[in-house]
Amino acid sequence: MAILKNELVWSHSRAKTFHWCRRAYWYTYYGSWGGWEADAPEATRNVWLQKKLTSVPAWVGTLVHGIAENLLKEAINGEKPVEEEAAERAVRTANRQIRESERQLGRPGKATRFAEHYYDEKVEWDPLVDEIERQVRGLFSNRIFLRLLTVPDRILEVEELRRFPVGDAEVYVSLDVLVADGQGGAVILDWKTGEAHKDEDIAAQLGVYGLYCAGQLGLDPSRLVAMHVNLRHGTEARHPVGPAEVALAEAEIVRSMAELRSVLTDVQQNIAGEEFFPLLPEGDPRCDSCRFRRSCQRG
Repeated sequence: MAILKNELVWSHSRAKTFHWCRRAYWYTYYGSWGGWEADAPEATRNVWLQKKLTSVPAWVGTLVHGIAENLLKEAINGEKPVEEEAAERAVRTANRQIRESERQLGRPGKATRFAEHYYDEKVEWDPLVDEIERQVRGLFSNRIFLRLLTVPDRILEVEELRRFPVGDAEVYVSLDVLVADGQGGAVILDWKTGEAHKDEDIAAQLGVYGLYCAGQLGLDPSRLVAMHVNLRHGTEARHPVGPAEVALAEAEIVRSMAELRSVLTDVQQNIAGEEFFPLLPEGDPRCDSCRFRRSCQRG
């Protein structure tokens, strides 16, 4: 079996975590490393288990994204997605995962584990399952999703994890959907399921997607369109991903990667010392929702 190596690979979420909380970043990418091993130190194993926790908002997004992905792949394979079946699948999966977390079923790291259960927080689950069902049903009245179902042969990618080089860095992306527009261009689609998303965050993420499409797929950035579709509110918005945005994304990745490397004690081996990743100030509200707050002794 190949030995796993902890590599520094840039992603939008990794860079975002770095600026959200340095200690949470260290736990996510360094302090949890090796926690799956049977002989891992208890502190490392606890951090790894906390890393694997999901929050309710993230869970809703992941489940709805997964259903949308499966439906589109069914269409690509010549099947006709059925709303009632998709809704039933979503509800069945949601209830199974809730039970799985409540009863601690399945292997740690593989099974669903909610941070809310881990920290003994009360959650009203029925409205959440109803919201998941509502968003899945909403796909079948969403004009963009319905359009995708009529042109499955044009869909180029659905939730494919890709790795590509930018300068001397490696970058991960996973586009929700990439579809040819039939006129020599392409549309990048990004599903959103939550309440609030900052336009600048969405624009930055879509710019990286545009960089991938231009650099790795050879698509003309001037022929790219990016859209984020909010399935909770039934809204959509376009974002430019032309040459200027692609160049900006590339420059930001180079700058961000230099920042991530600057705090390493050994860049070649990707080693980071915990002491260089400080805690947030005591009482910072970000700690209230952090999955690592027990390791920080704030939970």
